Amino acid sequence: MNSTRLPGKVLMDIGGISSLACQIKRLERSTFIDEIVLATTTNETDDELVSFASEMEISVYRGDEDDVLARILGAAKSVDGDLQVQITGDCPLIDPVIVDQVIKTYLDFDGEIDFVSNEIIRSFPIGLDCRVFPVSILAAVDRVCSDPIHRVHGSTYIYVGEGKEKYKSLNLSAPDELNHPEWRWTLDTKEDLEFLRTITDSIGDEITTISANDLTSWLLEHPEIISINSKVRQKRIEEG
Repeated sequence: MNSTRLPGKVLMDIGGISSLACQIKRLERSTFIDEIVLATTTNETDDELVSFASEMEISVYRGDEDDVLARILGAAKSVDGDLQVQITGDCPLIDPVIVDQVIKTYLDFDGEIDFVSNEIIRSFPIGLDCRVFPVSILAAVDRVCSDPIHRVHGSTYIYVGEGKEKYKSLNLSAPDELNHPEWRWTLDTKEDLEFLRTITDSIGDEITTISANDLTSWLLEHPEIISINSKVRQKRIEEG
């Protein structure tokens, strides 16, 4: 809730539903995910998120605001998880089919790959990002990683930090129809909020079910909507 660019963004109304509720409803359609855990902070401002999690009937775990690595590790351990799917809480249009593709890619390698993501080399729209890795690897990283940049991002140490020399990572590229890395489907600014609300004004309740492919086709027919947040600069890893 303490977002610097858009405070309170995750619970903002994007058209009859909050951003985070939309994200969770979409994630609940995954065929692989066993449990969703909202990993929030111990800040008083995030008490509202604990109440939200209860209303959505999902688990919640609270930890340090700046130590996301320890927080998501604690979240996984709190439900005895063995495979972690890390998705930031500002991705209301996350696609469960794409998430499942990332998970299945990891599973298909049967232990030969340590980390699979679709954002190591960006090709999907921003906001469809997903990282999959064993909880045991994150626990090992937690013991050796002291860099605050990687601790605030949760798992980046594995594929761009010192861990990239030890762990095998794989990037999942977008198919041609979804190859729009310049698009923003995330919520981090007022322009992003306007973009999302404009979509919902047009498609209504479909916002919780429309596929990334169908949304892409629709947006290509409405380039004026794409332009709403096209000039927003994505923050770099080192910016937190």
